[in-house]
Amino acid sequence: MSSSCASSSALSPFSSLKKKKTNRESVASRRSSRGVRSSLDPSPSVVGLPNEDDSMMMISPASSPTSPRMMKEEDTEERRVVVVVFTNFNENSYLKYPKSLPRYSEDKKPAGEVSWKEVWEHMRLRLKWSNETFETVLVDCADAETVSKAKEACSKATAFIACEVGESESIAEKIRELTVTVPTGVVCGKSSATLRDLQKLQFMPMRDAGHNDFFELPFETRREKDKKKFLQMKTLFDRKNHLDLLFMSLVLIDACEVPGIVVPEVAINQEINIGNVWCIASNCGSKLLDCYKNPQCRKSLDCVDACGMNDQVCTYTCIRSYQNREFEYLARCMLHSHNCLGNDAKRPEFPIVKPMKTFRGEALTHEVAEQIMQGHLGTERDGKKIEYSWLAVAGQNPAYDHFPAQYQIWYAGKARNSFWYNPVFKVNTLDGKSVWRRSDYRCKREDTPGTFTFTFMDNGVTSKEYWRIVDAADDLSWALYYYAGAAKSAGQMYVGAVLASPDGLWPPTREMERVEKALWEGCGCKMWEMMEVDNRPDVIANAPLQPLHDVVLKPSLILP
Repeated sequence: MSSSCASSSALSPFSSLKKKKTNRESVASRRSSRGVRSSLDPSPSVVGLPNEDDSMMMISPASSPTSPRMMKEEDTEERRVVVVVFTNFNENSYLKYPKSLPRYSEDKKPAGEVSWKEVWEHMRLRLKWSNETFETVLVDCADAETVSKAKEACSKATAFIACEVGESESIAEKIRELTVTVPTGVVCGKSSATLRDLQKLQFMPMRDAGHNDFFELPFETRREKDKKKFLQMKTLFDRKNHLDLLFMSLVLIDACEVPGIVVPEVAINQEINIGNVWCIASNCGSKLLDCYKNPQCRKSLDCVDACGMNDQVCTYTCIRSYQNREFEYLARCMLHSHNCLGNDAKRPEFPIVKPMKTFRGEALTHEVAEQIMQGHLGTERDGKKIEYSWLAVAGQNPAYDHFPAQYQIWYAGKARNSFWYNPVFKVNTLDGKSVWRRSDYRCKREDTPGTFTFTFMDNGVTSKEYWRIVDAADDLSWALYYYAGAAKSAGQMYVGAVLASPDGLWPPTREMERVEKALWEGCGCKMWEMMEVDNRPDVIANAPLQPLHDVVLKPSLILP
């Protein structure tokens, strides 16, 4: 440690704490004697919601036909998008709790299944965060009597989703009667042939959608474009993760083309017109030619074209699988330098997520926030020096957080106020290889301690992300981060939560209730949304952990 770091250590607000308590056990005993202190600053998007009766947005055996509040006459003018979801409330969905989750609660078991009722309740909230005019009415299809109560909701509906309603012909017939006046609807999962025949877009039947190229080309007919939207919705549902289920719902709403309604997550320009072609040809022609000469670059283009650029999970997997300089140069020219597709994505504002207020009983400062992020870098464990800050345990965003062996490396640089983030992670590519990848983020403090803006260029696409430290254990046995970002010229916007620990394992069982509270009340994230990172010893071995810039370590917060 340099002399400057040593002198800074004497100024640390925790220096007196370290003198009094010198090991993790004393921290744990102090916490248990005083009770668990809350450093969390809850999200008003979650804990500040009006205390409404759930039945107001559901139709179940206990509710009345006119119970949805949004169906009142005075409310319908402002709420212009209403999606009715038919599903079986008590049936298990394809979403599960992480398989290695500690057994801290009877109803949250490792690999335990989540009901469709809970899933769609949460999707309803996430759709509301996308646009407050989006209303979702849930209909329990457990019996025909319940379905019959949905008449009022369907009379106001913009679209319907029939999700895993089963093969009952009587239920299918009832849904058919209820949705005659609903212009758009999609059927997902197990269903009868009668029900599948009800699929439509703007009253146009959609029984034979079957195309595998989502990128819209010039002069395509409206019918061909509509078929692609339906195939995309089917593909998203079949991927069986929460983000794609949400995105499927947003694609459906966007396809309804409600006047005055824009779905920013889907508003990326996917239709190549003459202006786009001219921009690419006149500004990036040589780079496009170089790309076509490189087999890996051609694979990248073909893969992204098949995804559709607003499909983040698919697109990012393509880019990282076939990563090559020619594609990076082409993307930088098309998107960063000239924005040939004319996109202007902005980072999501909701849910509102705040940074933690305190750490070890003291108000959080900018310096301490950076020390938390630096984490375990440069410390020793079992006689070995640790070359990273944290290992991700689980992440919320399937596009970015599902990669194996996610090392997080945060550190200060030599320049004044410089701070860097160099994540290192493994990619199991689409062509069957396993390769290490890394990124280089520049981190800038924002006004509130514990908040940062990260900027970086990833394969030719520039992104800006707003990060927050949501919560962290006093002994730094775990930390929870949240980010919201956008790749402006690529037209992509995204959010995610990341739970990290020193070894990539779940925090101790005694900490899990606090972790879950931080996830839900802090980030609006359910535990079953978290995707567990593969941190098996053979997977995380031999990672290239060398920082990309000169490192200036801050005083460590790790207790001896």
